[in-house]
Amino acid sequence: MGTVKAPARTVRIVRPPNADGVGVFCLEIDGACQFYTFLEIRCDIGGRGFAVHRLGQGDLYHVRVGRPEDTACECMGFLRWDRCKHIAALAALIKKGELPPRS
Repeated sequence: MGTVKAPARTVRIVRPPNADGVGVFCLEIDGACQFYTFLEIRCDIGGRGFAVHRLGQGDLYHVRVGRPEDTACECMGFLRWDRCKHIAALAALIKKGELPPRS
């Protein structure tokens, strides 16, 4: 039985957050782009909170990014596997310094 290769993923900011705090990022998975709007929201229970919406889809997810115990997402991937592309994308943008802390 062969091993399953993880899809190649990259993330980039398409539009930095505007005056209202709304930005757009592109998540590319095996060459296919998915665009998401995001807004950093208040999070009093640990980590940084974001409202994330995939353009062209109806789902809005609340995502927390931080230490492992402060990380969560409402998507089916996270609910099933305890990890997801939304958390990975936002964590990568934070790590690269492209999402500085809210002022």
